[in-house]
Amino acid sequence: MREEDEFYYPHNLYFRGCAYPMHPHLSHLGSDLCRGVLEYAEGRPLGKSGLCWLKIHLANKYGGGIEKLSHEGKLAFVENQLFDIFDSAANPVDGN
Repeated sequence: MREEDEFYYPHNLYFRGCAYPMHPHLSHLGSDLCRGVLEYAEGRPLGKSGLCWLKIHLANKYGGGIEKLSHEGKLAFVENQLFDIFDSAANPVDGN
């Protein structure tokens, strides 16, 4: 699959409206590692609303009581941590 520009997953559809990929190992519903190696063939901008929800998700994953803050509190927390977030992405082993 590495040489392919793009590929598609066949899905099984269930009577309740659920759709599950037929491939058992590499899919968007797999482990973090599986999802981490997948990349969309046609990327789209996150947009202002998408960025807001990404920041809320980051705050919810942080723990330490941050997940209990209001949306505004979560957004402010992530804004204050942006340098460390980008640093950890750029330097995953030695970053903040």
